[in-house]
Amino acid sequence: MKISKEDKQFLELYSDSEYDKPSVTVDAVILRIRNEESKNYRKLPEKKLQVFLTKRQYSPFKGDFAIVGTFIDLQYELSDAMKLCVKNKVGLTNYYYEQLFTFGEKRRDPRTRVLSVGYMLLTNTQEQLRNGEWFDIEVQKVETNIKEIQDGFEIKNVYNLVLKNENQELKNIIEVSNKKVGLEETKIVKITENNIAFDHAKIIFMALERLKNKLEYTDIIFNLLPNEFTLTELKQCYEVILNEKLLDANFRRKTAKMVRPTSKYELAKGHRTSQLFTHNPNWNLNNLD
Repeated sequence: MKISKEDKQFLELYSDSEYDKPSVTVDAVILRIRNEESKNYRKLPEKKLQVFLTKRQYSPFKGDFAIVGTFIDLQYELSDAMKLCVKNKVGLTNYYYEQLFTFGEKRRDPRTRVLSVGYMLLTNTQEQLRNGEWFDIEVQKVETNIKEIQDGFEIKNVYNLVLKNENQELKNIIEVSNKKVGLEETKIVKITENNIAFDHAKIIFMALERLKNKLEYTDIIFNLLPNEFTLTELKQCYEVILNEKLLDANFRRKTAKMVRPTSKYELAKGHRTSQLFTHNPNWNLNNLD
């Protein structure tokens, strides 16, 4: 839509000096799935979901781990600022991304009012990142409380979010409150124990929830896989994200249209040879209008 002559006259006189201006950052939750080789050569490698963290060089939270982020330059679009950030800070250029959420609690940053536009990035083990470390992710629900309230109910779930590698373990506790009153539903996610900078544990947790939910109706998981894979590898990736074992029959039925077979086979020492598959980008074509 074009700016009218009246709009131009208005803009010439307009001043935003009467409004407070928050700072804005972009923050990236970078995820991948890696193989953890078993000492038993007959056993398949386990899959581990990982997040990439960098150690902060300046206060606040100097020396603590954090997800990758930066304050935005006003000349860039938000997504372009994020892409430039992960390229310059950690050397990541090959990934899938989507905007996650805007985090704007008043006290999330001790310096000033800072709004963070979070992104979820999915990559693979071929990408060699710098200036940080990969951490295995473990999420466990440890408590559930349900209570009735007037015209509705409230459910509180408490989760342990543990990030660990061979060097250290970072334990965080997340409380998720879902309240329904009449037709109105609200959800509040808060950190009750925090061992990484700012509210980044919350951003990671919400990225994991987004990824888990999108497994149900999209093919997003293939961004975490190599171009060719076995059906067992695909099933393992689903299981490590969902944190549950899947029945083979249900899994095969769910993913049948998402993959297509190749003429190649994986020669895996200690267990049966398995056929390799690739992603079928047209798997959902029949559902499009």
